[in-house]
Amino acid sequence: FYMKGVSPPEVRMGSGPMYRIYACKGGYVRLVILSPRQWHAMREWLGDPDYLQDPMYDSFLGRMQIADALGVMIGDLFATMTHEQASFEAQKRGIVCTPVLRPGEVLANEHFQSRGTFVETEFAPGRSGPVMAGFFEIDGERQGIRRRAPSLGEHGEGAPSDWAETRPAPTTAAPAPTRPLEGLRVLDFGIGGVGVEAGRLFAEYGADVIKIESRTYPDFIRVVMSTEMSASFASSSRSKRGFGVNLKDPKGLAYLHALVKQADVVIENNSTGAMDGMGVGYETLRQLNPRIVMASSQLLGSRGAWADWIGYGPSTQPIGGLVHLWNYANQDEPAGSTSIFPDHLAGRLLAVSALATLFRRERTGQGGHAEVAQAEAVTGVIGDWLLQEGVAPGSVEARGNRHPAGAPWGTYRCAGTEQWVTLTVRDDSDWQKLRMALGNPDWAMRPELETHEGRVAAQDELDERIEAWTSSQTPFDVTGALQMFGVPAAPMYTPANQLADPHYGARGYPRWVDQQDLGWIAFEGPAFRATGMPDVRITQAPKLGEHTREIARDSLGLSEAEIDAAIASGALEVAKD
Repeated sequence: FYMKGVSPPEVRMGSGPMYRIYACKGGYVRLVILSPRQWHAMREWLGDPDYLQDPMYDSFLGRMQIADALGVMIGDLFATMTHEQASFEAQKRGIVCTPVLRPGEVLANEHFQSRGTFVETEFAPGRSGPVMAGFFEIDGERQGIRRRAPSLGEHGEGAPSDWAETRPAPTTAAPAPTRPLEGLRVLDFGIGGVGVEAGRLFAEYGADVIKIESRTYPDFIRVVMSTEMSASFASSSRSKRGFGVNLKDPKGLAYLHALVKQADVVIENNSTGAMDGMGVGYETLRQLNPRIVMASSQLLGSRGAWADWIGYGPSTQPIGGLVHLWNYANQDEPAGSTSIFPDHLAGRLLAVSALATLFRRERTGQGGHAEVAQAEAVTGVIGDWLLQEGVAPGSVEARGNRHPAGAPWGTYRCAGTEQWVTLTVRDDSDWQKLRMALGNPDWAMRPELETHEGRVAAQDELDERIEAWTSSQTPFDVTGALQMFGVPAAPMYTPANQLADPHYGARGYPRWVDQQDLGWIAFEGPAFRATGMPDVRITQAPKLGEHTREIARDSLGLSEAEIDAAIASGALEVAKD
């Protein structure tokens, strides 16, 4: 998202102040302290000194006033422990802290082993290793690898097929364009950046998505700016309706159960066991509505040795091995990033798992429970590297922007502040094209650079030569020159660049919406298009309880007097004026 008149930070800051990384004995941890409860637990761990008692430190912005001193105190504490000891103690205290694991540590990790995250299986003829078992589960069954990748021509004519029956071509005329998920009702219990993303994808493609909240248990992204609307919430909960209901009130829970009977999908990414505690766990929902599909996503999954650990998207990067590998070569201390990956990816995986379960429902008539462990979104996307580590221990380390597939390969500084361009040379043909784009300089004509091995050996020199050329030009000039010769290249974009880009504009990517309580804000456009559907539906995000009355009236059949009484008792909640 991008708010009109607001310029987001566009410079590197490592992990930043929110997702800070600390050194421990022989390793590192990522610590995230956001809520007052988490801060109070950290303060107690530090000995509850008088000088940390000021109420202003209960807020993240307040703690920024003493960030340096606090960093020293926490750093001294963590330096006495290993990365796993610090993480275990923090989690025991209700503090979000996770260890930065190396690839070998990921494969040996007790939690991943207890979940069966990796399966030892054949990945090539005659070769076996730890393969990622799949991104999600349905009713506890992994949806992942069934067999190794085929050899060339292995499954030619006459080979057995996975299809149980021949699927005939449609005999009826194509229907009029329609959004594919119209007619579905989704109850969205999502918080933060995972469940809410799955919910809003359903909404944009036609489903009626109802955001379930109460003021005692709001989506924390909604209230992160100390109001009931934030830009992050507006982005993740656009196109939905808002239903305010207090599940601690028996009547409120009964109203929600009545909605469940009319729903197709329930989405949630609360902490492990939270939905059961609120009276809306899967077993309860299944009894109310056997056709219900529940899609759940927890930090580390709902089962396993560390299933009760708490955290946010950036907390999964260290456990999954990404923080260690997302680094410069020959540098032990993690460079870090403020990216909240894999939140948005996990949300999309959750949406896919829900759709898969809905398709199965069409065949069987029964619902099901789909689950995505957010940390496995990380291990899944680097599964090839983790497999290599399993086959050749110690072979996988951080390599910066370089890649074994080609050289030169990287991101290069251009003229201006924080201006960069990325180029890749995949083979000898790309190298010859790059030489021409550079004007065939004498240094690039050396025979040893004609081969991949020669260029890999000369990477340091090649990077210096190329950056000497790029640093005097804009990223767009460099990209234009390289693309003209057929060299894969692109400028590094900021959000402002994306909004101004004519290609993005022509494809309808930026969508400006007048968001209540915020003003005009740009959202990302459709995730995909198809000839048989109209444009996606993107509207402003709801206020908390904005549609409570209409949902209570139209879906629950309550009279105006009953709705007023439910609001007065606190069972239902409506938007504030």
